[in-house]
Amino acid sequence: MQTVEESAIFRVLAALNADLWALWQGSAVGAAFEALGAAIRRSFLAGLFVGAGAAPPSAIGGYLRRSIGAEREIAPAHPVERFLLYFVVMFVPIELWLLTRLPSETKYLGDAAVVLLLLSAAIRLNRAGWPLRRTAADLPVALLLGACVLSTLWNFVPLHIAFFGTRAYLEYYALYAAVVYIPFAEGDRRQLILWLLVLAGAIALLGDAQKFLNVATPRQWLSAAETATTRAFGTMDNPNTFGGFLVLTLSLMTAMLFTKVRGGLRTLALLGLVIGLPALLFTLSREALLAFGAAALIIAVVTDRRFLLVLVAGVLLLPIADPHLVSRFTFALSSNYLAASSSYGRLLFWEKGLHAFWLNPLLGWGPGRFGGSVAHLYGSPVFTLLGLGYNPIIDSQHIQTLVELGAVGYIAYLWLGFAAVRAGLRLYKQDLDPFWRAVGLGLAAGTVGLYIQSFFASLLETHQVIIVFWLLFAMVAWRLRAAQSAAAAPAHDS
Repeated sequence: MQTVEESAIFRVLAALNADLWALWQGSAVGAAFEALGAAIRRSFLAGLFVGAGAAPPSAIGGYLRRSIGAEREIAPAHPVERFLLYFVVMFVPIELWLLTRLPSETKYLGDAAVVLLLLSAAIRLNRAGWPLRRTAADLPVALLLGACVLSTLWNFVPLHIAFFGTRAYLEYYALYAAVVYIPFAEGDRRQLILWLLVLAGAIALLGDAQKFLNVATPRQWLSAAETATTRAFGTMDNPNTFGGFLVLTLSLMTAMLFTKVRGGLRTLALLGLVIGLPALLFTLSREALLAFGAAALIIAVVTDRRFLLVLVAGVLLLPIADPHLVSRFTFALSSNYLAASSSYGRLLFWEKGLHAFWLNPLLGWGPGRFGGSVAHLYGSPVFTLLGLGYNPIIDSQHIQTLVELGAVGYIAYLWLGFAAVRAGLRLYKQDLDPFWRAVGLGLAAGTVGLYIQSFFASLLETHQVIIVFWLLFAMVAWRLRAAQSAAAAPAHDS
């Protein structure tokens, strides 16, 4: 008897199971893979991914003959898997900083760790009979991937551009899947989140130091009329990226402070906020400040509305905390900025982007074709069509998704955010452990902040930001999945 309701996708796959296996079993290719699978099972490689006590081994192609969703025991996470998970989460936020001190090939280490984790999860699932269950992210991700494929085919996008463009949307869903399906112990998951917060505090402290040491930053980060010389950027390539990273991590810290986690955790969260909030201010990132304000507002409404008074007081004290913030916001509303941005800046690019969307509204122009790093690197006929003289960065995930993937892809993008908020609030309301309630609330509030900031930045492809989103989403999905299995266990035992 199955313990959790299967998704419709996997029920359809299970229905095709017998026919696929019959074709496979009678083919020469199937026999060759069976022999290869037996050789791999006898090698040391399998031990890297599956420890002692695993389910009986099976051939590589054996998943075709199993009923998808069958429950089997899965061995605990291997130390190599734990190392890879910790490495990728702790490495990506400091990756750009390391690249200035280590060989450029260092940038591939994070990608390699993600690939190995996904491979490990696939091997485990294959050996356990593919016990796949629908999680909150799966359907919007499937729709988003489908939109990428259909848009690629519709627009005849070159495969290398389509690959990198699709990767920009979905790369860290692989991390999500690994965290959900590899059986890391709960203690490992808790410790990883705590280490992430410690790392965030350390990076925030570096941002504070950059401000107090008056570290010179590129002049293009500021308008000509501004007198500031420093915008804190931490270990990242620009202050807006740093701000996005802080929005998510500070949302989690704030949630921990207001969900009555045990004393040590609350102290850690409070210390992180004391260090991190000034760093967020010192980024002078308007969109990041608005995003965190929205996240804090959600936490206040959900937990304690008296916190709203603190938020109001904080907004009023912002000019005192950093006088440059006033000029940053007032300049964004000035006629000089509006004129410059409309002539060849963000407002012009947004206007052109919306025009491109109306020209191809259903499936867009193809992944990697507008506004993101892929289009900037490889160029795009869309820019030529719109009369843009070079490959600009559009600075809006919402408009970029509309143009590249059309209405179908944009619905999937919004659905992904909605699913994360819904899952986070559900965990906050249902879980009895204050720690996981805080993680759920932090995800929900941080996701709202992420989507607000995404109006002004392409954050799905910004590794240092989006990895935090996918990690928290995966932890929430795992916790909800575990709770569903536990709730169904008595009926299963009977």
